[in-house]
Amino acid sequence: MKNNWWNEFLACPECGSDLSNDMQKIYCMQCSYQTRIQDQLDLMPSKAIQSNLDLPRTFNPLSVLDNIDISRPKITYFGPKAKRDSSELFSALQPYLLPDSKVLDLGCGPKDQAVPAGYLGYKYVGIDYDNRAADILADAHSIPFRSETFDCVLSYAVLEHLHNPFIAVQEIKRILKPGGVFCGTVSQGEPFHSSYFHHTVYGLISVINSSKMSIKAIWPSYDTLHALAVMGKYPRMIKYLLEAINFINIKFPFLAPRKMRLSDREKKLDELYRAASICFLIKKNGLKE
Repeated sequence: MKNNWWNEFLACPECGSDLSNDMQKIYCMQCSYQTRIQDQLDLMPSKAIQSNLDLPRTFNPLSVLDNIDISRPKITYFGPKAKRDSSELFSALQPYLLPDSKVLDLGCGPKDQAVPAGYLGYKYVGIDYDNRAADILADAHSIPFRSETFDCVLSYAVLEHLHNPFIAVQEIKRILKPGGVFCGTVSQGEPFHSSYFHHTVYGLISVINSSKMSIKAIWPSYDTLHALAVMGKYPRMIKYLLEAINFINIKFPFLAPRKMRLSDREKKLDELYRAASICFLIKKNGLKE
C-alpha cells in the first residue's frame, strides 16, 4: 500500500475499528471485513449496515435561519481554480483552517478540489462512491476514517446524491475534530441528475440541525433558471429561452418593483429561495459540545 498520510487514520467501514494490512490485503481484526490492496483503495462496505438516528419530531427552521449569515463571502482565494470553481468555498474556509489542515473531499468526483486545497497547503484526500480518480472508493454513509481525524470536510454537490443525508451528516460530524468545519454545496432547483433529495434552505437546516452542528453561513450559488437552461432535458429552443429569461431577470431588476422595496436581507433571502444550488459553512462545536 502506498505511503499516503491518511493510511494511519483508516478505519473499518463496517465496525469502525482500526484496519491492518499485509502485502496483499487490508483487513479488520474485529470483524470479517477485508479488501485487496490495489492502485485505488476500495473501502466500500461489503454488507448492509444499520444505523439509528435520534431526530426531533417537530422543528422550526425559521428560528435557526434568523440567526444565520446569508451573505456571500468576500473572495480571498486567488489561487488556481478547480474545474468546478470553488473560490467562494475556499474563501469561506480560510479563516478556519491552517496550512497542514487535514481536508476530506467527500464525493470528490474528478478530484479537482485537490488543486486549491494543495495550493493552500492543506493535506487532502478524496473519496468517492464510484469515480476512478478518487484516492479511495467509499460510501458517505460509512466513512472509513477514525473519529476526529479531519479539520474540514468538503462536499461539492454531494448531499443530494445520498439516499440518507441524515446518516451521512452524522458520519461527517464523527470524523471532524472538535471545532472542525463542513463546507460545500447542495442542489435545490437543479433538475434531476441521479439525485435523491434536493435541499431547500429549510431542508438543509433540518439535516444539519439533526447533527447538532452549527450553521455559520448559507448563501446562493446561482439561479435555478440558469440550471434549467444548462441541465434541463428540454429542447434547445426552450433552453435558449430560459437563459434569455435568466439574463433579463439579472439585468433588469426594476421589472419587479415590489422587490425594490425589500430590505437587504429580504433580497438575499429571495435569491436564496430561488437558487439552483446552495452553499454552506457548518462548524462542529468544540470540546464543551
